[in-house]
Amino acid sequence: MNESQTSKFPTGLIKTLAWSLAGIALFIFLYIESQGKGDFFIFLSASQDLFKGENIFEKRYVDSYHYFYSVFFAILLHPFTYLPFHLSKFIWLALNIFFVYRIFQVIKNLLPLHSFSKNQLLLMRIGGFAFSFRFIYENLHHSQTTILLLFLSLQGLQLIFSNKPLTGALLIALGINIKLLPIVLLPYLFYRGFFKAGSLVIVFCISMLLIPALFIGWNYNQTLFNTWLSLINPSSTVHVLDTEERSFHGLSTLLSTLLVQDVPDVYALPIKRNIADVSLENLNTILNCVRLLLIGFSLWFFRSLPFIAVSGLKHQFREVSYLLMLIPLIFPHQQHYGFLFICPAFVFCLYYLIQNKNFLSKVKFYFIMLSCCAIYVVCNLKILLGEYNYYYEHFKILTYGALYLIVVLATCVPKEGQIIDEPH
Repeated sequence: MNESQTSKFPTGLIKTLAWSLAGIALFIFLYIESQGKGDFFIFLSASQDLFKGENIFEKRYVDSYHYFYSVFFAILLHPFTYLPFHLSKFIWLALNIFFVYRIFQVIKNLLPLHSFSKNQLLLMRIGGFAFSFRFIYENLHHSQTTILLLFLSLQGLQLIFSNKPLTGALLIALGINIKLLPIVLLPYLFYRGFFKAGSLVIVFCISMLLIPALFIGWNYNQTLFNTWLSLINPSSTVHVLDTEERSFHGLSTLLSTLLVQDVPDVYALPIKRNIADVSLENLNTILNCVRLLLIGFSLWFFRSLPFIAVSGLKHQFREVSYLLMLIPLIFPHQQHYGFLFICPAFVFCLYYLIQNKNFLSKVKFYFIMLSCCAIYVVCNLKILLGEYNYYYEHFKILTYGALYLIVVLATCVPKEGQIIDEPH
């Protein structure tokens, strides 16, 4: 055995040992997390009740929570109901770990990283994972669907961008069917000239609403659909005054706490936070205007006329990350774990900062760097200084962090991005 071989052996052994220990730690973590009920218990309970002929959208589960997801999703999960619950939940959590891995792989493919050194790549991975860690953990702890939805959105877009519209549209349609949130990507596909993919998303979405009728009957499926529409109606009082739970965030919750003096928030601390007191009707008007403003601000990121494709991965990823960031802001009933959708935007800001370090003015460089640090702290105070979490939830600082991230992302304008007038 020569010297080079002997020098490589310990390094390989250390890597193998490190990965083995990480795998064992991950297994133990998943086993511990699988012991609680979490939201996965609600999913499986609704799946069981579906085949008992009950209205799964009227019934309440575990501390009076509704099932907000689709009938098709309940059918897809039904095979899990034949397994012991803790085993099925362990499998669900393991699948989510795989989806996390795939999310980072897809982001790597969507961004041009060929010019990055090993140290730059390592810095970006560490920064991106450190920012995402809280949201990943909370999704796993609550056995939620956000990781799956983000994976379906990013993987679907990557396939569409790679001229595979059928598979990509199917994944995005599945995400929309499960929880409606990725619907922000549908108008984007048409705006960017991906007409075939956008049309396929619509076809698949309609199909996934009708397919359950094959298993549960047309009338029952129609009844469930109507009840579901009523449950998720964004204009209902419960979604305008979106303060049922302390952990709610987003525009509807933030504006309710700022603009209504006595919001129905039983968890509120005895500390004033409102700056006005408007009627419910006016609050709804203001909320919708702010939503439209943020949606309209998409044009700042698109920077081109409709139906024109854009060349350049950086520009493409930046505009997609903004759309994903809108999800936890504009939709009501958003929990803290839903802010996993803002992570691609943070990753892009980090990418932009690392790539352009030597080309930015000192003012802009320090603005972006210090802003990223501030956003990281604001979004992760729960794990950095958790004993004051009641105050963070009371003042909805997570939403402020996401809104400030929009400002930073808007300043990170890539140099590339010439427009090609070729519809897809």
